[in-house]
Amino acid sequence: MKKFLQRIRGLDRIIRFSARNRIKDESVSEHCFHVALIGMILSDLERKFGNKVDIEKVLRSALLHDMEECITGDILSDFKHADKKLSKEIEKMSKKFVSLLLKDLPRDLGIFYQKIWENSTNLRSLEGKIVKAADRIEALLYCLEEIEMGNKSFKPVVRKVIKELKSLKLKSVNFVLKELGF
Repeated sequence: MKKFLQRIRGLDRIIRFSARNRIKDESVSEHCFHVALIGMILSDLERKFGNKVDIEKVLRSALLHDMEECITGDILSDFKHADKKLSKEIEKMSKKFVSLLLKDLPRDLGIFYQKIWENSTNLRSLEGKIVKAADRIEALLYCLEEIEMGNKSFKPVVRKVIKELKSLKLKSVNFVLKELGF
């Protein structure tokens, strides 16, 4: 357990968007906290719109969705998704690293967390869509903050993220995008 806890704390030293010029760094730990918070809000909005959401599943998934990055670092999205074969290989290796990371926990917890991680952004479930949306909204907010501080290089990322968000077709996401002026 000690090794897992020590390694997972390393997420506060992994910087997101590491290949881009940034004004303010954001760690994966900060990102996961914001994804969980945004996921909670999206879940409550979805409930308000009449959908049944397992908020505990959303929160657990949001907290664990990038845990492999304490081993892999932040793999750039454009690189990760540049080629289908490469994406599959990265996915396979990420799963291997998560297994390695979780082996230091009691076996039943490791299996439980592995399953949560594997399904964290599964777009076949409402909860997976919500976590995916929260992840993208968090990236959008980070990009908007960079742009507001004068870093125009994030403008193309904003366009890409908005397109991804709209493709999820969630009422909660549409509501948030409208609130953000999109």
